[in-house]
Parts: sequence; structure tokens; C-alpha cells
Amino acid sequence: SSSSSSSSSSTIVEQASNELSASSSSPISSSMANEMTADRQSHALYRKSVKESGVRIIPGNSLGVHHEVANFWQENPFKILAGLGIPTVLFIFKGKDKQKHLQLQSKLMHTRVYGQFAILTMLLTLMGFKSYMDSWGRFVTEEEAEYRVAEMERMRRDLVERIAFDRKLDERRKQMLRDARKGDNSKPAKKVKKVEKEISGDDEG
Repeated sequence: SSSSSSSSSSTIVEQASNELSASSSSPISSSMANEMTADRQSHALYRKSVKESGVRIIPGNSLGVHHEVANFWQENPFKILAGLGIPTVLFIFKGKDKQKHLQLQSKLMHTRVYGQFAILTMLLTLMGFKSYMDSWGRFVTEEEAEYRVAEMERMRRDLVERIAFDRKLDERRKQMLRDARKGDNSKPAKKVKKVEKEISGDDEG
């Protein structure tokens, strides 16, 4: 019984797949023209969605050096702060260390004061530019933007195909159930029960 159930399940799936393939290979009609128009509209909407997702699209397949620096600045402001701040504080201390008339405590005090001022100035500058980038968006190439649009279209296409396939499969199951009810009148209950069991087994799988 398990082999017949699996055979029936594979038949249902195969028939649904064949019907779906046949419908997709039919000649271009007004409905397909409408689908093409809908696809173009969807492409425009997806591209608009990408533009409004916090990016600025740069024509071409590569970003300029200033675009790369701006993107890195936006994503890693504290790395830049550490990379600039530590050498700055060391440079200040080295300058104070040359002043032989100052004691070590005074040198450290001056280094702390000037270092804090320098670090605070850098922090305000870095966070100000990061806020600007967050408001206007990071830079991406035209190629990357089109890739995002294509990925959104692929996900939509897969979803539509899956829904269509599930609909065909459901129609085939219902047709088999109707045929079973119209079939062998001598043992209708047994046959219908068998088909319903096969269908419920497919649903659980």
C-alpha cells in the first residue's frame, strides 16, 4: 500500500509539473503581454525600493576612492578614531617630552589636556560625517543596485511559481478524489478512504 501511495503521489506531482510547464510554454497572448507589463512595473518599483533603502547609486561598475573612504568612514567611525587618536596622543606626549624643564607629571597633564581636546574634535568630526552619510545613504555601484533588483525579482518569481505549482497540485488531488467517488460503486467507501489517505499522506510530506 505504501508503494502504491508513493506512486500515486509521484504521479500527481508529475502531472502538475507537466501542466505548469505546458502553460508556461504557451504562445504569447494578451495575458502574457500584461504579465510583461507587470514585470516592467515591478522592476521599476524594486529599483525605487533599492534607491529608498538608504543608498546612493553611482553610475558604473566601480566606486571612486572617495566613495570607498566615505563608506568605510560611515561603517567604522571608531576604528578611524582609534587609528588617528592614539598616534596623535603619542605625538603630543613626544613633543612635551622634549621640554626638559617640565616634570613628568606636568608632561602627562599637558598630554591629557591636549589629547582630550584633539580626540573630542576628531570624534565630533567623525560622528558628524557619519550622521550625514546615514541621512543620505552609502554609495553603491549601478551593478550592485541591479543585482539587488534582480535578487528581489528572483524571489518574487520563485514565490509565484511555487504558488502556481501548489495550486495545480491541489487541483489534481481534488480531481482524483472526485474520480474516486464517481468510480467503483461496489466499494465506494473503501476507495474514497484510500484516496483520501494518499492525499493526506502527501500533505504531511
